[in-house]
Amino acid sequence: MAQATKAPTGVTIWNAMREELLLNMYPLPYTTLPPSVFYVYLHPTDFERIEGIVPRLVAELQRSLTDEVKKINHGRARTGGVLSRLIAQEEASPIEVPASGWEVHIHPDRNDTLKPGHLGIESMLPVPAPVEFGGPPTTRIVKSVVTESGRSSTTIEVGAPPPPQPTADAAADGRERAVLRYEDEQGPHVFTMRKDTLSIGRGGSAVWVDVQVIASSKVSREHLRLRHDRSGRFFAQDVSSWGTFVDGQPLPPAVKGPDGVLQPGVEREVPATCQIHLADALSIQFEGKATK
Repeated sequence: MAQATKAPTGVTIWNAMREELLLNMYPLPYTTLPPSVFYVYLHPTDFERIEGIVPRLVAELQRSLTDEVKKINHGRARTGGVLSRLIAQEEASPIEVPASGWEVHIHPDRNDTLKPGHLGIESMLPVPAPVEFGGPPTTRIVKSVVTESGRSSTTIEVGAPPPPQPTADAAADGRERAVLRYEDEQGPHVFTMRKDTLSIGRGGSAVWVDVQVIASSKVSREHLRLRHDRSGRFFAQDVSSWGTFVDGQPLPPAVKGPDGVLQPGVEREVPATCQIHLADALSIQFEGKATK
């Protein structure tokens, strides 16, 4: 009888994250930029075992990332594998700890891509666009799956979406359309809507949102779209797996198409002042502003 694969431990997760740190760096003349955002995914049964200690695990992983950077910069790290090749370069610039801190998110895999005992991890690093090409920076994303037989990784670079082209009637003129107030796992936030369309969700992994919230996996990577029209009305559209509610009433849900891809729900008008719930995970107080 085959032995069951053990669930990833905090040490297993740290080892995978450490390797992601070393695999995905961008050297500058005076500093080296590390990936600052990490998404860790576990099989749902494995996640249930650690769900109660996730905040503590995240805190220790963030601390470990800082300590690892300090060790490398002081030349006291272990000299093996990727790390050996990294510090062997005498002119390697010191690694910079992100000024805003490390973002670490641990979630259950809801896409049935991981088996029990397996670990998925994504690291993200914004990198400058090549000077000769100009344009906006890109984000380098390393996606890895760690199993009992080894590790497989892929690297992609995703460009930031171009800014929306303003029209004569709906220019991104800086006027306040609305204010969104919410509290996620990182505390209270206030976001001012200054353009006519807005997307809200957890973001990450090539999913770009205007308002990125730190919440449980019941909040989809893109969960909700808001739109302001030229008459001053507001409309909302659910694009999530777990639903969106406005003043307690559900929006028409997103549904899977014939290809299995989730399609946005029907857009509905919402009051200028209302309470929006992303599933049962996060509440947003929405306050529309009068515009001329």
